[in-house]
Amino acid sequence: MKNKLFQSDERMGAISGKMAFIFLGLTQTALLASILYRSLVLGQSQEQYGDIRLILLLSVFGYIAARLYYGAILPTLSLRTLFFIYIGLVVVLFVTLSLWMGWPDLGNWQNTILPVVLGPAILVFGYGLLAHFGNKRIEKEIVDDEETN
Repeated sequence: MKNKLFQSDERMGAISGKMAFIFLGLTQTALLASILYRSLVLGQSQEQYGDIRLILLLSVFGYIAARLYYGAILPTLSLRTLFFIYIGLVVVLFVTLSLWMGWPDLGNWQNTILPVVLGPAILVFGYGLLAHFGNKRIEKEIVDDEETN
């Protein structure tokens, strides 16, 4: 006899997925609001809420990575497109930070230029890698399903 309490179908999976997405978004929004409140209203230093920032970072990027790998709606992009996205991110970051903090000091390039060049590279490379392996995983599942049927 099957346990009716834990039976699931596609509809229950979809409802569970939507509920998990909504509460994940609410949790991430609450963490961001807590960070902004501590920073802007209470005037606390970054060391006092660094753990919350790390949790938010891991949550957001972990969610994006999982969506990419498990083949959600995020597309697999060509190398050319990824390159142009990288260049766009570098330009936007460089211009924004230059307007905000002034022209970067080339003598201190590890703290001024390197993050602007390396940060988007890590994000774009990670996105491309996860999307590629997620696409391969989905293709393998399709082939395996066709072979079993």
